[in-house]
Amino acid sequence: MKISEIMTNDVITLSQDDTMAKALSIMYEKRINQIPIVDKYEKYHGMVFAKDFVNISAPTSSKLKNFVKKTPVLGPTDSIKKSTQLIVITGNRALPVVEDSKLVGIVSESDVILKTDFGNTPVDSVMANVIVIEDDSQLDSALAKMRRWNISRLPVIDSNGDLMGVVNALDRAKIMATPKERISKNSRISSQKSAIKLAKVRDIMKKTVPIRMGTKLRDVLEIFRERDEIVVVGDKKQPVGIVTARDALEIMLPKQYHPSINIANVSDNETRRTIQENMGRFLKKIHGKRENVQSVIVYADKYKTRKYSLRAKLIFTKHIVGAKAVGYDPVSASKKLISVLDRRTKSQRSKKSRQRQQSSIRQL
Repeated sequence: MKISEIMTNDVITLSQDDTMAKALSIMYEKRINQIPIVDKYEKYHGMVFAKDFVNISAPTSSKLKNFVKKTPVLGPTDSIKKSTQLIVITGNRALPVVEDSKLVGIVSESDVILKTDFGNTPVDSVMANVIVIEDDSQLDSALAKMRRWNISRLPVIDSNGDLMGVVNALDRAKIMATPKERISKNSRISSQKSAIKLAKVRDIMKKTVPIRMGTKLRDVLEIFRERDEIVVVGDKKQPVGIVTARDALEIMLPKQYHPSINIANVSDNETRRTIQENMGRFLKKIHGKRENVQSVIVYADKYKTRKYSLRAKLIFTKHIVGAKAVGYDPVSASKKLISVLDRRTKSQRSKKSRQRQQSSIRQL
């Protein structure tokens, strides 16, 4: 199947002279995390991303030309397999489809996942560890937690720990895009920062559909047409994991005899090489000795404080191990990341060993 058969042709675009406020308003209204930037001839120049807006203090009247980023592009005749690889490796939720330098469509994670055969894969084999926020928390607390863990969404729980909904970084866009106004008659506060601080998570969260552990991924793919994530719950209503379209697509990367190393969001070649070399040594240490590693995916972000935040997923044949680490340079961050991955793979191995022993005892 070709990209032209699944791409969205009616694409929302903006120009470099449009404002951040306009982009934020469209992103919130349409629930999209990126907008292609084109000129009057429909020539593609790059993308602007919601994640680049929500953590900055620039005025919303700023021109988009200050935020445009170059991205890989797809052609109408490219395969879905290629789009899967590019979406996972780049860390972008959607990629432009370009022909003769002109934008002709866009392909998102959701477009691809709905055409992917996941067989009997259960949701709990691809879900990531869940980090939650209580419904009476303030929005700025939720955003701070997202930045700390380098994630873009949080399941919302009530005082009993039961799932209520989901809040994501894009929800801040609504407040940022809203013209400044007085918060109350007795206050002269009119800044967006104050509005975000006063907003409660329960007031802006979106409802979600809880999915039980053991549910086949193929049976719940339609959820991705309307939502960005699947929240997995245990026997009660308490969230135990979360699955995004990218989480699911990661396991579809080509299988190789030797594990592949995929690094996203790193443009500096020296940094990329450092992370790849450290990760390569770690994989050589564990591959085939503990379990066979299919691939590792590392997502990197650099903050204004010059800290490097790295997230990684070790994709084994039957399960996934995730980890996160922060350092002041790629060397220290990658070493911390590997240390966490090492502990978690050992812990996972010990857990499986105990389960096998308990199963043997029951059979006796």
